[in-house]
Amino acid sequence: MKRILFVDDEPLVLGGLRDMLRRQRKHWDMVFALGGQAALDLLAVERFDVVVSDMRMPGIDGVTLLRSAKANQPGIVRIILSGHAEREAVFNALPVAHQFLSKPCDTEVLRDVVERACALRTLLQDDQIRTAIGTIERLPSAAQLCADLTQAAARSDVGLAEFASIVEQDPAMAAKVLQLVNSSFFGLARRQTCLWEAVSYLGTELSKDLALSAPVFEQPKFLPIPGFSLERSQRHALLTARIAQRLLPDKKLKSEAYTAALLHDVGKLVFAVTMPERFAEVLRVRAETGRFDHVVETELLGVTHAEAGAYLMALWGLPLSLVEVVANHHRPEAAAPSDVLVAVHAASALAHVGRAGTDDPTCGGRLNVEYVADSSLGPELPHWRELAEVERRRATGEV
Repeated sequence: MKRILFVDDEPLVLGGLRDMLRRQRKHWDMVFALGGQAALDLLAVERFDVVVSDMRMPGIDGVTLLRSAKANQPGIVRIILSGHAEREAVFNALPVAHQFLSKPCDTEVLRDVVERACALRTLLQDDQIRTAIGTIERLPSAAQLCADLTQAAARSDVGLAEFASIVEQDPAMAAKVLQLVNSSFFGLARRQTCLWEAVSYLGTELSKDLALSAPVFEQPKFLPIPGFSLERSQRHALLTARIAQRLLPDKKLKSEAYTAALLHDVGKLVFAVTMPERFAEVLRVRAETGRFDHVVETELLGVTHAEAGAYLMALWGLPLSLVEVVANHHRPEAAAPSDVLVAVHAASALAHVGRAGTDDPTCGGRLNVEYVADSSLGPELPHWRELAEVERRRATGEV
């Protein structure tokens, strides 16, 4: 049974949670702590899978509690309960909280979020890597895009379109925005996968606050890694996203494919932040042997960047449709059929192809031609290389 720790400084609230979740007693081992100090005492001597804490508590508040939980039990899933008026408090919690729930919290929403948190273990079996990912507060962004975002936020005349245009270029920024917007703090009726719409929900002032005052887009420190360039990784993600959206006719699917493609290699950022030396060895072996990243990662790490990225996205509460595409973009045949997955798989392969010239239909072995041909998008495959070349030329300023 998964162990869940619920924390609040109001006895009536804890009693309400206990009554609300009584049907879960057969599935969860639930512990209810009255106040932050009581929770800290429990975390010091007992292990938990998930902690759900109120934000505003006297003495030790939710942020302080979750920061301590992260230090003592890095693998624990950390969830904050917050009122809609506590925007500033939520910003402060962004680095240490994986997900956010609004108060009062609907029973089904709470049950779904906790169940999903408990199921994360199936995405990634390696305890050491799972624990390392649990410590991540933010991912690194390309330096120029960070500067662009800060400069835009400092201007009084900046609009949503400018914010969105910057966020839509960077995997790390995109992941953080989607983490916040898809939390129940915003109370959206459906999970948000479109980055433009996500920034729109934030609004101009909230976007400014995120960029200027919240510790969300600060650069995490990580050692230089031979063979890895943050800027090159960002450019590849952006090219893949632009190709992916070109491969689909449906407008809604275009935006979802763009987002999934932008995030498809976010696991490499995870490796760069959490295990730079081991990641450097992966890159060295890949360069010496010519084998694909995910093949070498499996051999040396026991997990691929696709799985690591998907785990982080699920931990942060991003939509499962995006998580599944990222997890399977190298092996689409292992997942349920999906036009978005087909597009991202193909776009990733096409983005690796050199300038117009190769006749290899498998894109150097990266493209599962049979899988794509059997999909509903199969008839369009012969035209995709030309579309990818157009986007590649745009990316290099040739058109």
